[in-house]
Amino acid sequence: MNEKTKGVIAYLFGWVGGLIILLGYKDSQKETKVHAAQAIVLSVAYMIISFAIAFIPVVNKISWILSPLYFVLAIIGCVKAYNLQEYNLPIISEQAKKIFAKQIEE
Repeated sequence: MNEKTKGVIAYLFGWVGGLIILLGYKDSQKETKVHAAQAIVLSVAYMIISFAIAFIPVVNKISWILSPLYFVLAIIGCVKAYNLQEYNLPIISEQAKKIFAKQIEE
């Protein structure tokens, strides 16, 4: 599987796709591993935030923006991964690189 396909799969399938690409393909390039780590952190953050927002009535009224934001960021990630460009999502990238530093450097 080529690097373009791996990067796109990571974003399309969220944390599951990210884990498969990051841990299952040891021959991936560093940029692909960064995209996979970002996909994991992005999808897990989306799940946690959407779950938390469901229980806060005041914030629940603006929760309609969360899903489109997630999908826009995932699409941007897919496009950048397909073009083999390293793209750092704000906040997400820093956390992903800290959490998955060992896997990215392998």
